[in-house]
Amino acid sequence: MDKTYYSDADETGKADFRDWLKGMLHLGPVKVTFRKQNGDERVMNCTLSESIAVPHVKTTDRVKEVNLEVCPVWDIDKGAWRSFNYESVLKIDMEL
Repeated sequence: MDKTYYSDADETGKADFRDWLKGMLHLGPVKVTFRKQNGDERVMNCTLSESIAVPHVKTTDRVKEVNLEVCPVWDIDKGAWRSFNYESVLKIDMEL
């Protein structure tokens, strides 16, 4: 697996990175390049902006355990909720 900023950070650095990235995602679209579990590299145009993302609708009674290592996002190109693991992030592009 590729070494990433996140994998080299201490717990405080990891928390700061998660908070920073979520903040950027709430501001608007962010292109996140990450390594998928199968090893493929993927670029996802995503956001958490309430003006773009469709609210998540729960369709089952299943209760998912919160995983701080995974970031759920709205995939703008696919028009669906997706997620990535912070550890797998290779690159982040955004416009200010």
